[in-house]
Amino acid sequence: MKLNPNILVTVLFFLTFLIHFSLWKFVFHLDEIIIVKFYLFLSVMFMMMITLVILINRTVPQFLGLSVIGLILLKFGLMYLIRKKLNFEVIPGYKFHFILPYFVLTTLLTYYAIRLINHDKKQ
Repeated sequence: MKLNPNILVTVLFFLTFLIHFSLWKFVFHLDEIIIVKFYLFLSVMFMMMITLVILINRTVPQFLGLSVIGLILLKFGLMYLIRKKLNFEVIPGYKFHFILPYFVLTTLLTYYAIRLINHDKKQ
């Protein structure tokens, strides 16, 4: 059975959130407001990136790989700008808590783009 990449990426995203939120709340006993804001920001960014990847694939599919690299750099820049707003530094071990989900979602974005590129090559 072939799994739709949209469903797989969505399930993995929510699974990442649930695992991280559970660790945040029940193991580290930290304030859940910060992580909810962080994942809300990541969710909006992730959906924007997926939408842009789909639009780029429909208009200029030959530049999809290069545009994914650019989108990842854009996401990194926005994360750098937003870190002061979310007060990451007050969380003990904040680098672990915020970099790991960033890389998981970047990996999911890359996986989605690779699936689109491979699908186009089969056509």
